[in-house]
Amino acid sequence: MNKNFMRTIGVLGMVSMLTGCTAQIPQNITNTVFAKENFSPAKISNESECLSNNVDPLMIERAEFSDFSEEQKARLSDAAFELIGTISSGQQGENILISPYSIDMALGMTENGAGGDTLSQMEETVNGGISRGEMDSIMNRLTQELEASEDVTWNVGNSIWFKDDGKWRIKDKFLTEVVSYYNPELYKAPFNEQTKDDINSWVNNKTKGMIPEILQEIPADAVMYLINAIAFDGEWQVEYEDDDILENRTFVNADNSESEVTMLYSQENRYFTLGEGQGFIKPYKGGEFSFVGILPDEGVSPEEYLSKIAASDEDFSKAVREAQYTDVRVTIPEFSMDYSVKLHDIYMDMGMDVPFDEEKADFFDMLETTTGQPYEVWIGKILHKTHIELDRKGTRAAAVTLVEMDAKCTAAEMPEQYYVINLDRPFVYAIVENETGLPVFLGCQNTMN
Repeated sequence: MNKNFMRTIGVLGMVSMLTGCTAQIPQNITNTVFAKENFSPAKISNESECLSNNVDPLMIERAEFSDFSEEQKARLSDAAFELIGTISSGQQGENILISPYSIDMALGMTENGAGGDTLSQMEETVNGGISRGEMDSIMNRLTQELEASEDVTWNVGNSIWFKDDGKWRIKDKFLTEVVSYYNPELYKAPFNEQTKDDINSWVNNKTKGMIPEILQEIPADAVMYLINAIAFDGEWQVEYEDDDILENRTFVNADNSESEVTMLYSQENRYFTLGEGQGFIKPYKGGEFSFVGILPDEGVSPEEYLSKIAASDEDFSKAVREAQYTDVRVTIPEFSMDYSVKLHDIYMDMGMDVPFDEEKADFFDMLETTTGQPYEVWIGKILHKTHIELDRKGTRAAAVTLVEMDAKCTAAEMPEQYYVINLDRPFVYAIVENETGLPVFLGCQNTMN
């Protein structure tokens, strides 16, 4: 059973989980010279040309979205648990923090360039069986909800970085779909050391300094990066009093060693059980978002708990929505952590292998060569980083997901030879539609009189 997670189910903390806008694409966007966006030189260098100022988000009507169905909520929730369950099974006793929302945003953009078995595997594994079209709408709607929040702060950003070497061209349909649902900032860049610094600066800015770097190098085959970054800052709905802050308390680690921590005590009013665990809900200001904690039963490790939930029919999102109102006393340790994971390895372990296979992957809806040569394009890597700080004031958290698209031509460069054709006698001519090759105009010219 495949699983995924969505923002409306809040933040899962005790098991270390964290977790559009539409626009018009100008014609011939990849061949147009665009003005720079208002980034200071310290943020994005002049070598990375911002395309976004030629995109007007008011020109395309936003689709009307209905509420999420129960099935969609369950599928997204399930997929998140399968993902973190797979991660945790190979990292016993380690702290783990993922943002399913960020992952879904970056891979959601990527899916718009996928076809065939590549798309089918991504829909099944990443989306929990939800179609690409549905997922585009869901992610757009979720982003709108985050950005509309008034009492907690969300900073959500998407960007696409495209290698500007004259050999590759982004397909218009892909670009239109991605901008319509995900509204990314668009950059053409040389993919050199400065581009790496620019991407890291963008990530640092969007995550409010919580994640300063995502890339250490740009490999030669890389032609595109699709990136989501998100930052959250929320204060508790009910502030902790001095008497609620319990210093010098003991936290028993997975290896049975002990650590000294500061505990935060509170009385909450939402409680639920899910599998072999008990959960509570602690709201942030505004009541739109909450911290959710789950304590597995004695003798059940978090990894075992996640694995069992992933393998069961339990629906985390439903358990949270239907949590009973009752008195629940809670202590939460103050903590902070950073986490990173190579998701391409995880997804391959989960059976999603075609998108990473350079011979089998089908991302031909995403880009093409400018020379018309045969080519291959595949996902080279998926990098995911997160950060969280939980204390008596509230929670700050950030995540970034980077999808690297690699590509290469599969035929030798055209030889340095040429032919001469002089249309100096009667000839046939046509105007064709490139994708199908069908002639829009077809004629012959026999005379110039």
